[in-house]
Amino acid sequence: MMAEVLVSLFGAIGTIVASYYAYQGHKQGKRSSTAIDEINDAVNHRHENGTPRLYDMVWSNFNRVSKLERSVQDIQLDVKRLAGEVREHDQEITKIEKEINHG
Repeated sequence: MMAEVLVSLFGAIGTIVASYYAYQGHKQGKRSSTAIDEINDAVNHRHENGTPRLYDMVWSNFNRVSKLERSVQDIQLDVKRLAGEVREHDQEITKIEKEINHG
């Protein structure tokens, strides 16, 4: 008789513990589901009309960066060209100064 009571008691304790963990798991599952919905909203903006999707914003930024990179390359070429012109002018100035001083 005592053994049956102990087995029933352990069974009841086991059920309570299992119920607690099931409840905690369900609660965590709801939090995860909410977090996933928030992430999807941030990426796709499903609930905010007129707001661009994250993908669209990234694509727009990529295009702007590409244009900036081309502009930087153009500027670098202009700087090299201008540096060559400055060297040429410097040589001409030196030549003129020698002519003035010597002759």
